Amino acid sequence: MKRIRPLMAAAAALALTSGIAVLPALTSAAPASAQASCAGTSLKSAGLGFQVRVPTTGNGTGNTNCDLGVGNQGAAVKTLQNALDKCNLLDNISIDSIYGSQTQEAVEDVQQADGIHVDGIFGPQTSSNMDWPLVGVSGVCGFWS
Repeated sequence: MKRIRPLMAAAAALALTSGIAVLPALTSAAPASAQASCAGTSLKSAGLGFQVRVPTTGNGTGNTNCDLGVGNQGAAVKTLQNALDKCNLLDNISIDSIYGSQTQEAVEDVQQADGIHVDGIFGPQTSSNMDWPLVGVSGVCGFWS
């Protein structure tokens, strides 16, 4: 029995150094192209001193390289829903901070109207093509740059 343990240890070391033992970790990793979920909001310039609030990777980051889709919840979704309701096709969607089928359909409508890929997932391309409510100016919308 004493001889088997060193052999098992040697086999485990060989497997580890050859990458066999890390294979499960590699196969469960997210694809390199996967974007983070939008977890906060940030102000972006809309020109002429105006700003708009948009979903971003975190509060105040300014990083719009993130996605929202069915099942997401929170401030980023609420910001998106507010923009969809007030500035984009006026779909009269519920502003409940939950990305459900109604929000998905409104995003698809915006994507189709703007001539971009229609998938119902809010991401950087959708964000930069949408109108957003200007901060501090009621009833006025603009683009961020």
